Amino acid sequence: MRQSALTRELALRIGLASRALPDTAPKLFVSILHACVGPVLDGNTLAELGEDRFRQALSNFGISADLQTVRLTLGILQSIAFPDPPKPQTLPADAAGSILVAVVSDDPTRIAGHFGSCRQFLIYQVSADEARLIDIRSVDMDAQRRHADKNTYRAELIADCRVLYTASIGGPAAAKVVKFGIHPIKTELGAVVSELLNQLQTVLADAPPPWLAKSMGIRAGRRISLEQESTS
Repeated sequence: MRQSALTRELALRIGLASRALPDTAPKLFVSILHACVGPVLDGNTLAELGEDRFRQALSNFGISADLQTVRLTLGILQSIAFPDPPKPQTLPADAAGSILVAVVSDDPTRIAGHFGSCRQFLIYQVSADEARLIDIRSVDMDAQRRHADKNTYRAELIADCRVLYTASIGGPAAAKVVKFGIHPIKTELGAVVSELLNQLQTVLADAPPPWLAKSMGIRAGRRISLEQESTS
């Protein structure tokens, strides 16, 4: 029996879902899906794919994934339509009292990528009162290959940011990011971007740590460290 041809939208979802799994190329991921649902691969067959069958198929192909990752991957696969990110806005001339935040995410609503393999960074301008998307910076794979160091190339893309949210980042990559004055924060795979930004806004409003307060232009006398806040 012939295998079904993938629509453009389904191929996009499959490609994005494969990135949520460790060391799983899209071609291998398609083979796993066919093992789950048979030769016909479309929205209807994927909608019927359950967690247990999907997790067992991953195991059969030697891929280990926890339940959270399995659910995130299925969520991307089974979405009726992959949401488009909001349109970037223009950064105002006066950005005092705010910082730029980079989000590693190939999914515009959740953390669904890794620093070293994501296709883009969502750039938000965040203050105590507002968080808005101002830029989407795509990774140019050709430029990355020409660069002396992949991690440095990626850090340079977000060098004007002070915070980086990512599900995963290795030690050498984190060191490169920190060298550019960016504070990497690891979060759960699948974490909702808006919730993370809301949490950051609370910190900015109540007691920003010194390294953030300096970036926001807040006087030294108003700064408080995270350690002081946690022990109060």
